Parts: sequence; structure tokens; C-alpha cells
Amino acid sequence: MASSHPQKTQLSVINLGSLGDNASILFWVSQFLLNLNRYAQRHPSGQLQAVVLFDEADLYLPAQGKPSTKEPMESLLKRARSAGLGILLATQSPGDLDYRCREQISSWFVGKVKENTALNKLRPMLSKAKTDVTSKLANQQVGEFFAIRAGEVTSLKANLSLIRAEQVPLEMVQALAASSVNQ
Repeated sequence: MASSHPQKTQLSVINLGSLGDNASILFWVSQFLLNLNRYAQRHPSGQLQAVVLFDEADLYLPAQGKPSTKEPMESLLKRARSAGLGILLATQSPGDLDYRCREQISSWFVGKVKENTALNKLRPMLSKAKTDVTSKLANQQVGEFFAIRAGEVTSLKANLSLIRAEQVPLEMVQALAASSVNQ
């Protein structure tokens, strides 16, 4: 994962939308996870080497079912830290992540959660915090989170990005990718 330009931070965005159906996406992500696991085994490091963000992570590590991504994701969560890999799991349904893997997650950033079902699923994780924030989650505003790590709770307010994020058609993504190869 070494960059050819050590002064610059390499950013790679992988858009899975062009893969089609969920089965193809899950297969691709499982292969990616297996490769990350191999990397983690071969390149241990006490220094952060890379950060990988998985959006809609509840698809890859669901509480119910066993997609092809589940075992390699579980393995990566156990090994990543010793390899200097940071893993970010983003989901709008944190209660739908496999509860057995929650022990491998050291930091939680929890935003607005209104539904009682979701709150009940999160209760075991939230109960480890020294401050009970359960009743405050439904009233969170956009960009407000509680960071929970080692029992400590910190209130965070994220500012809006100066870069406007928007969905773009697949054709535009492909054109941008093609133009970046030539740079």
C-alpha cells in the first residue's frame, strides 16, 4: 500500500454500482476483504498504513444471514489493528450489524436513531458507556454524533463539507475515472 508519492496521501474510491446485482457486489467485496486479510498477515505494523471505509456495512456483516463477505470481514476486524489498517463501518442501521463482532469495534459514532427497535438493538453497546445517551439519540440533528470509545462519550458536531456531495450517473463516474488515469 506504499504510495509512489510519499508526500501525498493516496485516495482510492471504489464505486460498486457498476457491478450490478447484490450477489456480484458481495462476491467482489469478499475478494477484496480476503486480499486485505492477506495484506494484514504479511505486513504487520504499529503505524497506520491505510484506512478502508465500507458504506452500508450491514450488508457485509449482517446480524441475520451469512453472505460471502461475513467471515472475511470478521477476520479483518480481528487483524486490522495489528496491521496498521483502520476499518470504518458506516451504516444507517448499526443495530443490524452482527452483534458478535461489536466487541472488535473500538469506537462508535452514533447519530440520530429514532426507532425503538434500533435503539433496543444498540442498548447492549450503549450500556458500556459511562453516560447514558440513549434518550438523546432521537433528538440528534444532522451532523450531530456521540463518539463512544472505552466507555467515554463525547458529543460531536460535524460541519457541512465545503465540497457538495451528490449522486452522479455511472457514465460520469466512468468518464472521470478514465480521465484520472491520464493524469
